[in-house]
Amino acid sequence: MSKVIPTNHFKKQYKKVKKDSRWLPIFKGTVPFDDKRRSPWEYIIECFLEDKEIPKCFYEHPITLIKLQKQEIKRRLGTSIDIQIRGLDLHLDGHNGDHLLLYIKTNKGVLYLTGIGTHSELF
Repeated sequence: MSKVIPTNHFKKQYKKVKKDSRWLPIFKGTVPFDDKRRSPWEYIIECFLEDKEIPKCFYEHPITLIKLQKQEIKRRLGTSIDIQIRGLDLHLDGHNGDHLLLYIKTNKGVLYLTGIGTHSELF
């Protein structure tokens, strides 16, 4: 099981998007192929917590992290051991959607939520 930690920056963005009606399908909608009828948000968080593979329809793909982002995560882990950090982006509303979640996986079983928003807000 992974540990999921939101960064402070993520928490601010999350509060903002939760109030935005355009994000209603992400937080209140359902994943069509999910028997439990969870929202895309609930579905993805459970995938993270249970180390389940994320379905291809969410279009998970790597992003390039800047050195500062990598240093911040290493500092938060409080370790001098060299860790591998991988930045990922997924589309909560499918391959062509504009509801993005940015996160960083480490080889230590920790996943950091680092951003949530649209392309224009995040990049």
